Amino acid sequence: MILPAASADDVSFIQNHTTSAVTALKPRLAQTKQVHAAAGPVCTTAPALSGTVAVGQVQTCSAGTWLNSPTLTYQWKRRAFGSSVPIAGATVATYTLLALSSGYQVECEVTATNGAGAVTVRSNVVSVP
Repeated sequence: MILPAASADDVSFIQNHTTSAVTALKPRLAQTKQVHAAAGPVCTTAPALSGTVAVGQVQTCSAGTWLNSPTLTYQWKRRAFGSSVPIAGATVATYTLLALSSGYQVECEVTATNGAGAVTVRSNVVSVP
């Protein structure tokens, strides 16, 4: 249930009444504040890679599905020996698999940002032959 924001009458009531009366009103104001607080990005469907996995071919990273109107950025990474290293300049939704990725795994990270924060989610990983 969404409660209306505090009105001028609510503010006047707080200023002009006893502590016990104000205490009774606090739960309503707290709920209103929670309802109206900005929410950070929430990923409901993870990003996913698609395309032919071979040197010279293009991989596409879907954005996934996000709530709370974020702005999205991409970072492609090469994985080896348990760590991921950003691929310089690979910051858009598509990436052409280069010969130096051969024998490694490749993934894409999508970072969603809005006024309430940022969240980064990784795609699936593909192994480049």
